[in-house]
Amino acid sequence: MHNRLIHAINRRIAESLEYSGTVVDLGCGSAPYRELILATADEYVGVDWDASQHDRSHVDVTADLTKPLPFKDASADTVVSFQVMEHLPETGLFLDEIRRILRPGGRVFITVPFMWHVHEAPHDYYRFTRHGLEYLFDKHGFEQVNVEANTGFWQTFVLKFNYETRRYARGPLWLLFAPLWLLGQWLAPPLDRLLPRPQETASYTVKARVPETAS
Repeated sequence: MHNRLIHAINRRIAESLEYSGTVVDLGCGSAPYRELILATADEYVGVDWDASQHDRSHVDVTADLTKPLPFKDASADTVVSFQVMEHLPETGLFLDEIRRILRPGGRVFITVPFMWHVHEAPHDYYRFTRHGLEYLFDKHGFEQVNVEANTGFWQTFVLKFNYETRRYARGPLWLLFAPLWLLGQWLAPPLDRLLPRPQETASYTVKARVPETAS
């Protein structure tokens, strides 16, 4: 009840993206968007490592994302990676591998947290700003780099409030917090639209492509 909003935000992001051809989902976890992706793509390949904390029943390829990927050059049309890059110590290698396995003109969609708590410790290494993401993707040879804030201040505030107070919602206190959680999650999205503050986002989505021809 306290975190319905973040699931709605992540679902909205996934629904807004354009998938085509062979889609490789790096760090797929339980592959929550597999069917959504296959509605327009030809093939879905879920990739995760063998120590994943998620249900691995939807993992098609087991791989360590901190090492070269077990895919041929130019073998994917689309690469997605949802809330994964912050867990990788070598982001440069990760981006280079994505560029390698994408066909010329292929698209990459990545989401990363910004104002979010440490999670899956100790493998949580980075928080990225808009400018840092633009720099990284430009540096590693992508073009048409577009970085979008996924929330504003109000959704970020409500998410932080709900996750923090969930720790204390025991016994009768649950009856106090539950209505606040629901009210905040209902009010925050329209407040963000009315009073936009993208600098206070919980996460970013990066959209970019590989050049059609080598530079």
